[in-house]
Amino acid sequence: MITRPPIDELTEKAGDKYTLCCVVAKRAKELNNNPDLGQNVKPISYAADEFDEGITEIAKK
Repeated sequence: MITRPPIDELTEKAGDKYTLCCVVAKRAKELNNNPDLGQNVKPISYAADEFDEGITEIAKK
């Protein structure tokens, strides 16, 4: 469960929970295959942090 950053803040940035879920899950899947991430780091938490910091953005179609 993601507690930091708060889900409510992430949802505001994403617009809705569905979009947030899609963005974070897609990035976490990419990170899951990255051996440089480390053993103690959870990809979903790392992806949420990246989204909160603006590193990962939502692609507009």
